[in-house]
Amino acid sequence: MNRDLYAIALNNALKEIKKAYPEIHHSFIFTNNLDIIAADTETDQETMKKIQEAFEKIKENSKVIGEIKRFQINGKNGKLSLTSIENMFLVLKTSKNMEKTHIYSITNIIIPTVLKTLEAFAPKHLQPPSSQKELKVDTLSGFFAGDSVEIDSEILTAWTNNDDPRERIRAALTGEKMIQGPIDNVKIETAEGNSTQCKVKEIDDQKMKGKNIIRIPEKLCKNLEINKGDLVKVHPI
Repeated sequence: MNRDLYAIALNNALKEIKKAYPEIHHSFIFTNNLDIIAADTETDQETMKKIQEAFEKIKENSKVIGEIKRFQINGKNGKLSLTSIENMFLVLKTSKNMEKTHIYSITNIIIPTVLKTLEAFAPKHLQPPSSQKELKVDTLSGFFAGDSVEIDSEILTAWTNNDDPRERIRAALTGEKMIQGPIDNVKIETAEGNSTQCKVKEIDDQKMKGKNIIRIPEKLCKNLEINKGDLVKVHPI
């Protein structure tokens, strides 16, 4: 992969991680030769240089203490952690209240996953995060059926409140925009390949909630050539 594209992708990853974890004050990635690969937008050169100088001193003693994999310093004003990942080093400067589990998630799951993805695929092969749901059809009939479909409020909320940092990173790498605000429209696709876009609202029948269904007006069902009980793929647009 082109180094510039690699750096852009990692910069986006660090940016999205910082959004997901506000306790992170600074973050950057550098090589064993002290070359900066990526950094979040709020980390200045002076901060990175000071941390690198400290790392260089530790590195000089590596023959005695062994290969550096990770270390963490707890100070009065926060924490500083350095982790070796794929022949590079990730530095996180955080508040003192940041949980160890969050640091572990970033250093052992999120960033390694991003690196493996970048190594395995070119950007054009990266797929945007999937928000698609497979729902069972229930029909809406009567004078007040209207043209809108109805979906459970939990699904609509999940589409708008996706705070998984890994999903944020995938969206950043692909250029796919995360959904913001209320969901007004969805796209429906049938097993036979028929599809349509329509307005959506929350299911108002309490008995129908929590059953992983989509209520579709009978007229629209006829157009899509589907019946009650069929499965359709639905995603927000």
